[in-house]
Amino acid sequence: MTHRKLLKALIGLLLIFAVALGLTSISHPIILKWLSGSARLVGKPTDATVYTDGQVNNHVKVFYVNKYWNGEPADYYILYFPYADNSRLQILSLNRKDNYAGGPSSTNIQDYDIVAGHLFQSEVGAKFTPMQDDMKGYNFNPQLVFSQRQITLTIPPAAKELKCDSVRVVLY
Repeated sequence: MTHRKLLKALIGLLLIFAVALGLTSISHPIILKWLSGSARLVGKPTDATVYTDGQVNNHVKVFYVNKYWNGEPADYYILYFPYADNSRLQILSLNRKDNYAGGPSSTNIQDYDIVAGHLFQSEVGAKFTPMQDDMKGYNFNPQLVFSQRQITLTIPPAAKELKCDSVRVVLY
């Protein structure tokens, strides 16, 4: 293969990559943040069964986060409710280390998105407000309980979009 053909092939691959990246970033703008370093890949859902109001709910996904943005160790789970109409309620953080349940400060697709089954989280999306907060939260005690392999909590009555009163997560 001559240098000219190799150069044409390389330019063609680069253009295909640029077009694919551009098209992907239109529907998933967090990809550009990830490439620039202001978002991170949390990963695929962890192996868990979620019960809402005592019934198995296969729609809710559970993700595990083991470190904060500053590199310090973390221990929290993110519940993703894809059917929640209000994007503020699509994401819930269940923080074992600090013992609170809360929602993120921002949940638009520039701060949280699932791409090809992987959860991406921006730096802004990593900030959470506890449900107990009376200004930005729900002024509600979710009665969050962590046991060895199970997490239970109650859902605020104002969070009707979640279509449940209680959540139990069984971890494997």
